[in-house]
Parts: sequence; C-alpha cells; structure tokens
Amino acid sequence: MIIAVIYFLHAIFAVYAFARSYQNDGWLQAFLNLGFIIILFSVSLTVCEIFTGLIISESGYSFTAPSNSVLMFFMKISGFYSQQGRTVTLTPKDSITLVLVTVIEYFFYSFYFNRLGAGRTVKTSG
Repeated sequence: MIIAVIYFLHAIFAVYAFARSYQNDGWLQAFLNLGFIIILFSVSLTVCEIFTGLIISESGYSFTAPSNSVLMFFMKISGFYSQQGRTVTLTPKDSITLVLVTVIEYFFYSFYFNRLGAGRTVKTSG
C-alpha cells in the first residue's frame, strides 16, 4: 500500500513538472525535465536500496503476532506484512527505500525547480 502511494505520488509529480515546464519553457524543456526526473528516480532508488540493504535484511523481521487488533490492522495495511500461523514477518526494506528516495527527491526538486524559476510566473507590465 505504501509503495503504491509513493509510486502514484511520483507519477503525479512527473506530470505536474512536465505541465509546468511546458507552460513556461516549451516542449523541449518539458521532455528534458521528464527524462531528468525518471533518470534521477531510477538512480536514487538503486543507491538508496544499497544503503537500506546494509541496515535491513532481505528476509525482514519475524515475531509472534500481537493480540492488539489495532496494531494488526496497521501492520496489514502497511504493505510489508505476511503471516503464517502465529508468526508475523515484516519486510519493510522496499517501503523504507521508497520513503528515503521521496524525502531526498523532495529536497532536491524543491531546490532545483525553485532555482530554475519553474514555479514562478512572469509579470508583464501593462
């Protein structure tokens, strides 16, 4: 669930950046920005996955299922939950990697697009 939401947010941002770039700078800059976003997402996902793999194992964490129904609900909707009998396994590596990528990209893009002036409109005198 978390993974799907993060991918969806990235797709919305890519469409938004394309539209803003097209309005302000034209087709060429819009496609260049879209390609830049796709390449940066791919590279940052790979690098962050390497660093997250150093901290979190691929097999995840196993423990006995808690009896608290609210906690079980949140674990089930998290997207990295699996249960066999009373044993619960959490594998949060992919979700944590995408959250880390999203945070890094947020700060980078806010700096990059503000510096380019993509968020500003040109005032005309008249």
